[in-house]
Amino acid sequence: MEDTPELPRDSGPLDPLRGAAFPLRAAQLVVRDPHLRRLAGLCAAVTLLIFALWAWALWTWLPLALARLWPHPEGAVGWLWQLTLVVSGALAWLLGAATLPLLALAPLEDLLVEATESAVGAPPAPPAGIARAARQAVSAVGRTAARVMLLLVGQALLLALQLLVPVVAPVWAAAGVGWTALFACAEYLDPPVSRRGGTFAEVRRVLARRTGLALGFGLSITVLLWVPLLNLFLVPLAVVAGTLLHRSLVSAGTLS
Repeated sequence: MEDTPELPRDSGPLDPLRGAAFPLRAAQLVVRDPHLRRLAGLCAAVTLLIFALWAWALWTWLPLALARLWPHPEGAVGWLWQLTLVVSGALAWLLGAATLPLLALAPLEDLLVEATESAVGAPPAPPAGIARAARQAVSAVGRTAARVMLLLVGQALLLALQLLVPVVAPVWAAAGVGWTALFACAEYLDPPVSRRGGTFAEVRRVLARRTGLALGFGLSITVLLWVPLLNLFLVPLAVVAGTLLHRSLVSAGTLS
């Protein structure tokens, strides 16, 4: 399986770079495989619609919401309000772009995982009938919604700190990016693990034992959110990358 990089069994200083390479491998695979290209195109169309609606909502309502929480100060300290608006807007965009398409496209994740495993020659998963496939789709939405809520709770705490101590707002924003990166790794590693009958406990063990790998993977996915046009393909690229990561972890003996 040439598209699944070899990983050492134990963590090492190069793990962040190894993790960051998986989305690039995923992009190369999507370009080569016709079935993955079609699925990615469908996901991109849905994502474009969601991005447009989310950008309009932030542009319209975020300044009003911040002004209610903290009236715009006059004088020299007004720049703190502007900085908070910019940082809050960037964080809100990051959260929405990372989660809203994910929720909408959760039912397609299993199709992306199946197509990726087929493209790299992975052993076939146990066959699933129509009823089981429907249950898996519903379960994927539920698991994604639960993880999104956990992400939002963590980000809400960081946002509260940002509003209470706005002078160090960039510090809270950086912490939010790290939290989002770990969420991204967990979210996109879960579909291939679940497809093989694994549990989320295995995903948590990967985050704990291979934190550098998880951060590198998640940060590279997060960076895609800020690349115009390419971010439309974030979810399919991330699911394909998570599937490749899963296959590499299985080969390394980290996952069963």
